Amino acid sequence: MHTSIQIEKYFFLTDIQFLLKSTMTILEFLKFIHIFAGSLTLLSGFIAITSKKGRTIHRLSGKVFFWAMTLTTVLAVNASIFKPKFYFFIPIAIISFYQVASGYRILFIKTLHKGQSPQIVDWVLTLGMLVTSFVFVFLGIMNLEKDIFYSIVLFSFSTIGLYCCIIDLYNYIQKPKNKFYWLFIHIFRMSHGFIAGLTAFLVTNSKLFPFLPQVLLLIIPIAIGQPIISLVIWNYNRKLKKTKHLEIPVKLDSTFDK
Repeated sequence: MHTSIQIEKYFFLTDIQFLLKSTMTILEFLKFIHIFAGSLTLLSGFIAITSKKGRTIHRLSGKVFFWAMTLTTVLAVNASIFKPKFYFFIPIAIISFYQVASGYRILFIKTLHKGQSPQIVDWVLTLGMLVTSFVFVFLGIMNLEKDIFYSIVLFSFSTIGLYCCIIDLYNYIQKPKNKFYWLFIHIFRMSHGFIAGLTAFLVTNSKLFPFLPQVLLLIIPIAIGQPIISLVIWNYNRKLKKTKHLEIPVKLDSTFDK
């Protein structure tokens, strides 16, 4: 009887050890994929931003950026769950993904001003982000006394999420007054998605910048990037006021229609 119990205990412990090793192997594999996807996000995003709009290289790198960002978001949330010290990446990943997803989707609904209706995927993305943003605000309030840094991250990114959702819902319900609304949304959100990816890279590799606190690593990319984005949008807007038509051959994609 005693021997039987020992045998059962042995096999039980062996199974536990096997599961732990398997779990570690899977997590290591996912970490490798995460690093690869994150690197691909930054590379493709940089190419898309610096390449001429409408060209094949811009459209191709933009697609790669979107799908790489999607994979990075899923793995970032997964990593945050298994490694609690990275929990603050969850709101950054989710809201940054919404910016990229809606910035990519806007190319499919470029004629809302002419009566085009948003598709189901657009409503799901926007309403889902709206609810998620309110949840982040609630969590930020609940964590004010426990973790002020986390609350700041939650408030900051939930504000971005709510701002984007309000704009999208307005465009879905009311006809946009500016027929080039899609261009400005596309530039703004895809660029912000790239900034978010760069921010995550800097914070994750903060050991490379021991002279800078994490808060600054969160602020520097957006502090530098936002003025550049605003300048680019202002420049496009200035040109649009001088011309009746914008000569940018943007080829629509049918990815979400399949």
